Amino acid sequence: MEFGLFSNNRRPARSLGDAWDRDIFEIVTADGLGFQEAWVSEHQTPSELIISKAAALTSRIRLGAGVRPLGYYHPLQIALEANATDQITHGRYMLGIGHGFHPRQMEWRGLDPRETRAMVEASAELIIKLFNADGPLDYDGPYWKGKQMILQCPPVQKPHPPMAIACINTLGSVKLAGRLNLIVLTGDFIPVPRLREFGDTLVEAQAAAGHRPSRGMIRSTRVIYVAETDKQARDDMRESYEATIAWEVANTPHHQVERIPPGGTLQDITFDYLVDTGNIFVGSPDTVRARIEHHYEASGGFGVLNFHAGRDYATPEKLARSMKLFMDEVAPRVRHLDPDAGAARAAAE
Repeated sequence: MEFGLFSNNRRPARSLGDAWDRDIFEIVTADGLGFQEAWVSEHQTPSELIISKAAALTSRIRLGAGVRPLGYYHPLQIALEANATDQITHGRYMLGIGHGFHPRQMEWRGLDPRETRAMVEASAELIIKLFNADGPLDYDGPYWKGKQMILQCPPVQKPHPPMAIACINTLGSVKLAGRLNLIVLTGDFIPVPRLREFGDTLVEAQAAAGHRPSRGMIRSTRVIYVAETDKQARDDMRESYEATIAWEVANTPHHQVERIPPGGTLQDITFDYLVDTGNIFVGSPDTVRARIEHHYEASGGFGVLNFHAGRDYATPEKLARSMKLFMDEVAPRVRHLDPDAGAARAAAE
């Protein structure tokens, strides 16, 4: 198992410039501690802008778009910008793709939200064709057209930067990931039974398409905060996460409905309830390790555990301390977890 960040910028009390600076601070901190990757959400602007600034301040961490909404852009533009960002990051870029956040953002562009899923699939296939093309490519599809298309900017990584797709509610994107051999990105609010179903579906689709089945392609995301004791961790996080709950219930309730206590409502979601039920991993190193091990086993396993980031959790100083404590005292005790180890041993036998 490796570790990363999913930087999902939501700092409503701050200017965007200040918020992005704090996102980059978290990425720089993660780079120094040995985190493998950081995925940056596209909300107000393409994440490649934030990634390019973060790349200049880091040296090892891989940087991914989390994600480019494919319906918004011509596939040629997505592929060109991916290769350009791969150059800027010196081969540390990852292209994440998806459907987008709100249907209204399709409407802003004069597009039909009902076409989003079909557009994503068509665009993903064309982007891969562009990445792998030996020469100019013509395309005459239902959503885009192009004559003699060529990627004038080559990538650093061959044949192209790694690709991922956001998978939230249904299995359609997971099946596409399996068919195209893409990384699977999941949000912090994905319930464990669905995450397990995603893994089962992914390996089936990978095998059917002739790819090596691998749950290691899955990225699982959770809110993670470590302090010396359970009480200290809760005290550090309580105020900030209660504010997060209030914002989420008001602005993205669809992401929270599966966290509602039995027989309750959105208003019954509390910080202590989420900690007690393991929805968020907050506590001492021993507590967080146990939460991760249970989550890993119940979900069927995954390759990378991403910290949910881009929020004003605790304070920047305490968050940096939490990340260091995690890498010093938790990561060494769970890093051995490998969802594909059993399959590899069976194949060798």
